[in-house]
Parts: sequence; structure tokens; C-alpha cells
Amino acid sequence: MIEKSIEESIVLSIFDLANQLKKIGDEVYQKVGLTTQQWLIMLHLADNPNLPFFKREKHIKDLMASELADSLNVSRANITNLINVLLEKGLIRQYEDTKDRRKKRLTLTKKGIELVNRTQPSRLAVIMYLTEGFSVEEKKTFLNFLETCMGKLINEDEKLKSFHKLLVEA
Repeated sequence: MIEKSIEESIVLSIFDLANQLKKIGDEVYQKVGLTTQQWLIMLHLADNPNLPFFKREKHIKDLMASELADSLNVSRANITNLINVLLEKGLIRQYEDTKDRRKKRLTLTKKGIELVNRTQPSRLAVIMYLTEGFSVEEKKTFLNFLETCMGKLINEDEKLKSFHKLLVEA
């Protein structure tokens, strides 16, 4: 039988939190005609410095679809569909890279910038609500924990690969 453990409880609670955040996000962003994933694309194109992606990846140029797919951990086909919806709504535009015309870069349109700015206060209110009651030190500790875990998963070190092998063999 499965035994109670703080470590497993933490990971499963993170899954639960992520699912709740996505559910709430879908309900909120549906009011402006978007999904949570489409909204996250908008935040990427708005160069939101709080996104973990920008901590890992330094960017000078506007993002490409492949970079968004990597950040959101979705397939190229999925990111294409998400981007096409945003293009059709006139929230983003796509243009050729100046040095390599085969590369397509993405940026927010004026309409997209206005939507991000208009929804920012309510988005921040939810974030402040979720984090209220925690000290700055607790917030920093939690963020450090999350970043450390993500670093292990993204880098997929040899130890993690051996765990994958054990799961496949089970």
C-alpha cells in the first residue's frame, strides 16, 4: 500500500494547484475569448519578466513559435493552433526575421497590448490573494524550491533518466 510522505504530498499538491489555476484561468480568460494557454502566450510576448522562461532564456528579439512551444511544453502543432487563434483575433502579429526570412517572429499588436494592460489589475489581485499571509522569506523559499525542481526536470540529469527507466520496466 502507498505510505504517506511529505515529499509526495508536496508534488501532488503542486499538481492540484496547477489544475485549479488552469481551471480558474480558463474561466477568467474565457470572458475575453481566450484559453489559459493563449493567455500565457500573450504574457510571453509582453515580455513578462516573472515568467520562468525569461529567467532561463535571455532574449533580445521577439519570440518564435518554437520557443513558445518549448516554454509551454506543447507540440509544434499545438502551438501553431494557439497562435493562429491569436492572429485571427488580431492580438498578435507574425513577421519575418530580418536576418533569416525563414524564421517567423511574433509580437503583440496594439489590441493585444491593450488587452494585457486592461486585465493586469485583476490578474495581479488574484496573485496577491493567493500569496497573502506569506512572508517575503517564505515566498522566496517557495520560489527557490520550485526553481530547483524545474531545473532538475528541465536538465533531466542521469539520476532522473534512471528513474524513467525503472518506470518503463515496472
